[in-house]
Amino acid sequence: MLYDNSEEFYRAENGQPIGYFWGYKTDGLFQNQAEIDAWRDAGKGVLQADVRPGDVRYVDQNGDGVINATDKVNLGVGMPSFTYGFNLGLDYKGIDFSIQAYGSVGNKIVQSYRNHANKQGNYTTRILDRWTGEGTSNTIPRVTETNVNWQFSDLYLQDGDFLRISNITLGYDLSKVLRWKFTNQIRFYVQGQNLFTFTKYDGMDPEIGYGTDGWVSGIDLGYYPRPKSVLFGLNVKF
Repeated sequence: MLYDNSEEFYRAENGQPIGYFWGYKTDGLFQNQAEIDAWRDAGKGVLQADVRPGDVRYVDQNGDGVINATDKVNLGVGMPSFTYGFNLGLDYKGIDFSIQAYGSVGNKIVQSYRNHANKQGNYTTRILDRWTGEGTSNTIPRVTETNVNWQFSDLYLQDGDFLRISNITLGYDLSKVLRWKFTNQIRFYVQGQNLFTFTKYDGMDPEIGYGTDGWVSGIDLGYYPRPKSVLFGLNVKF
């Protein structure tokens, strides 16, 4: 797996929040040998023993010319800064309309299923956008037999903000037209569930979490998204 419960991901010390992601910041990919030479001439470190074009350019946070654990930083938190929701309901001359929505803001999501450190691991279609030559990619490194390019870094993180329209219902009371004496309501309705989710996250579902008793959040293991559905119904009251 891409994660563990050690300092790689979750720390709560030195005033840092519980559940933040701990890893390397990156500065794109080396596109050619000239960029590698200029980087080294500037006194900045590389993690790869035999760095080549297409490799990740890790940020040398302390400027000591070496990339190691001391260069890892807080990359963001998996828990939202806040969650919210709202309900709206309207009723007019037998027509009723309601909408329910909720979302979260301020959290990061790690795509654990993009772990390419294991030679037997699966690839997602994002690997099709990997670096294959100068200018082809600045986020997905070249594919190699070494896992150095797949150290945990901000390349795995995305903003997890989302707004989900969880329920939209439109109904009409037919008793307003039929006027049957033995019925108080004949309501026909159509209801849509999970029809719209507004997010920049490119995974299957931004509403994810993982861990014992729910204390760990923000790690996407490839959860199947909530299905969209449309329901038709009839309520009759006598």
